[in-house]
Amino acid sequence: ASGEALGITKAQFHAHATSTLQLALNHTMAALILLCLICSAALQIAVAFSPPPPRSRSCSPSPSTKPPTLHRRRPGGPSSPSSSSVAAGGDVEDGTTAIADVEEITSFASANGVELSFTTAGPGYRGVASARNDPENKLGYIEGFIRPGGKILHADKMEIFKSALNSARREERAFSGGGTFLGPGLLIAFVCLLHGKESGCRTCEFLAIDDAEFQHQRLIRYYKTAGFREVRYVGEELKDIPDRLVWGGCGTLMTNDIDEILRKWTRIIRGAKGGKMDT
Repeated sequence: ASGEALGITKAQFHAHATSTLQLALNHTMAALILLCLICSAALQIAVAFSPPPPRSRSCSPSPSTKPPTLHRRRPGGPSSPSSSSVAAGGDVEDGTTAIADVEEITSFASANGVELSFTTAGPGYRGVASARNDPENKLGYIEGFIRPGGKILHADKMEIFKSALNSARREERAFSGGGTFLGPGLLIAFVCLLHGKESGCRTCEFLAIDDAEFQHQRLIRYYKTAGFREVRYVGEELKDIPDRLVWGGCGTLMTNDIDEILRKWTRIIRGAKGGKMDT
């Protein structure tokens, strides 16, 4: 029987077919990203049960030597962000701003009482900030993975622990909360974005979780100040199901170009009071 005989026009048939195909593609992508989430969870378990790195191999620079590259425990993951691929002078904005490399970031972090570490497992990654004078005092972390296709850095979780910051301030006079108004989260995120850049990612995406309206708006203001922009709100409607499968909740999806963000953060770090680096 023809479509007309069944009361379905060609336009309606094509619209239905397109909608069905789009839904299938969305669910396929969600399944791939869920697989990456499993890899990210495996990374957390591996980090939790692996022994801490020797203090001599940490990323804090020694006064008498050139700062080493960021230490990384990697069970088969890609190489850590290296100075050769993001060295100062390699990426320039308007001929003036070069993206800071790992050595510059770790030196700045150490000068402000923060020690950084970074690990990978498959597409998953995890960056951690600890108090320089007490490596057991974890100030915060960021974890996520590189999306299937390799062009998007997916930031799944970010936590900064206020009690740990307060403890670090009490125990070390040199600790300044990360050296900038964006706190230690900027330092962790900088290393994570360098990893994404080196891995071929062009953009970074994350969800500002909407657990409570006041806190949600604070998160959005913070991330906008950091240079990210809003994409859309992921709510509880039917059309949001694929996004909720990916992100695990409601909130505002945010993104921006990795190079643009890194240049902005480089200017913030180099212009921070008492933290300007020689370049």
